[in-house]
Amino acid sequence: MRKSPENPERQLEEEMNESAILTPSEIGALSPRVPRKSEMLREAPKPVESKILDADGNTITYLPEAVGELSPDTQIIKKGDRAKRPLIFKGRTKDGKIVLEAEDGEGLTITSRDLEITYERSRRIYSEKTKEGREIKLDTEEVLRESVGFYTAHELKDFLKELPREVRLSAQSEARLREALREGFDKAMLLPSTDLQEKNLDNLFGELSDKEIPGLPKGEQYTDHYLWDEDIKKADIQKRPKKKAYLLLYQSGPIPEETKGKTPNDLDPLFAQKKWNGLTLEEYLMLQRKEAEVSKDHRFDAYSDDAKKSQWTWLLDSRVPQGVVRAHWYPRDRQVSVSWSESGHSGAGLGARPAVVVEIEV
Repeated sequence: MRKSPENPERQLEEEMNESAILTPSEIGALSPRVPRKSEMLREAPKPVESKILDADGNTITYLPEAVGELSPDTQIIKKGDRAKRPLIFKGRTKDGKIVLEAEDGEGLTITSRDLEITYERSRRIYSEKTKEGREIKLDTEEVLRESVGFYTAHELKDFLKELPREVRLSAQSEARLREALREGFDKAMLLPSTDLQEKNLDNLFGELSDKEIPGLPKGEQYTDHYLWDEDIKKADIQKRPKKKAYLLLYQSGPIPEETKGKTPNDLDPLFAQKKWNGLTLEEYLMLQRKEAEVSKDHRFDAYSDDAKKSQWTWLLDSRVPQGVVRAHWYPRDRQVSVSWSESGHSGAGLGARPAVVVEIEV
């Protein structure tokens, strides 16, 4: 039996309106052939002209706009230049000439054809030696490519929106990066803003801590993660850019022994002295998965009863009101395990994996 409407009069009025026959003039007004007044479109803002002086003191006027894959301020080099002297792509003149800036700040113009044949985008490959003499190289273009591939493979496509087309560093950030390489930080990942990471935390758990990895032995495969307390998902992220992407450097080797058996209260001044960051929960979830896919095991974060072998880590830059977040891979249950403890707590096999946050130009 049809349910009686709450307002029969209102329903009758609506049915009459729906069944009303349109007049010829109303039908004609719906036709796309009926002329209509065009709406005034707001003109798109024109690029602001910029100026630069050439070697002779003449002014070069140009539009700071992209040409192909090159956006303004992209660093390029001349092919075959062993010294790899950098030039900065600035834009193009109204007559189509390409404008470049040399190291000394002087401008020069070349043809589009010359740009295509003679120049190429500079790959920023940083190389430093540790005090033990080990050479560490970091190719920022490769880091960007790998990060994009990781987010794409794990359905984290929202992260791609905040990644830059290239990794550009200020002089201060470049100096910190080089210092980190000398300290043995040999791996890096490009991460979106912490705001976006926090919004995707449930997705990070599901994609990175629960799903199996093809090709991994059964004993290394993931089961559902363990989360000791739901409040951990509200942990406060410290010392990170909240609104923009950043570069995170970390060490692929074991957790430093000097951090084992210490409380967060002990570790905070140690990390401050060394200019280290701790990991955050979101960063840990991404790095543990990335390293497991590379090494085909969980050596990066596996807990062990042997304190020397254990890679159980404090996540010093994720704090809850009650204390500090900590995490590890638990081999017996084959799961990522996340919990927290008070900042005065310590454990023989519990250390802290350091990281270095390097801000980028976006």
